[in-house]
Amino acid sequence: MISYRLVDGESGNVLLTAEDVRGFFVDQDLETPERFTFVRVHRMEITRRETDGTELQVVDPQGQPIGAYHLGRVVAAFGEAPSMSGDERPDVDFIGYTCEYPKAGEIWSKWAAGVECGDWARQPPEWCGSWLHVAQTAWFTSGKRATRYDTRETAFLDGAQIATRDAFFCALGEAVNGAGGYFGSSHGGLVDCLRTARREHAPPFRLVWRNFAASRDALGDEFTHAVMSAFQEYGVAVTSEENKASE
Repeated sequence: MISYRLVDGESGNVLLTAEDVRGFFVDQDLETPERFTFVRVHRMEITRRETDGTELQVVDPQGQPIGAYHLGRVVAAFGEAPSMSGDERPDVDFIGYTCEYPKAGEIWSKWAAGVECGDWARQPPEWCGSWLHVAQTAWFTSGKRATRYDTRETAFLDGAQIATRDAFFCALGEAVNGAGGYFGSSHGGLVDCLRTARREHAPPFRLVWRNFAASRDALGDEFTHAVMSAFQEYGVAVTSEENKASE
């Protein structure tokens, strides 16, 4: 089981710990602060109704942060702090900025249990954007950089699984950096990873892109050409293959 913490970004002090959060992962980019709820709060050290510089952390069963969201200012939506006596686990409302990936909460629960190759493709197609978001957030929360860490000489990308650009980057991150891996979430992010890998002398690799035609049709010629050009510019040899399953 995961949990959620509200943390003071400056001091690192934990202000609140809860079993879940409701209304934080939403289906659109909301530009104004909204109400969300920490569910079954176990600990609360809130001393004032408005708190600046806060961070919401997603915490694994071992108590380690696996994801983090900078919230900035949050406002407690209660007049008097709820009782934390005995076995009471109250729900506590706050007002602050939310996250625009609606399935991220469910994916974080899966992520904490361990990610295996292909897990992203076994989720409903509409989860892809949220999965990519969680992969990217977890990657940088762990302290990793936008580069390549895997040392295999060849990476295999299965185009049969790719129906959208989000799916492409989910598949590419896994192909290049292993299960749950990240290697860009946009064309610019891909270029950043390739540039950093070259600058840091990461091991070179070749990419075998299986079922290339199917993924090109799904992604469009313009996007596919931009991606192939980026690989070529940074010395990644791409071999396209058809009608082969991924290893």
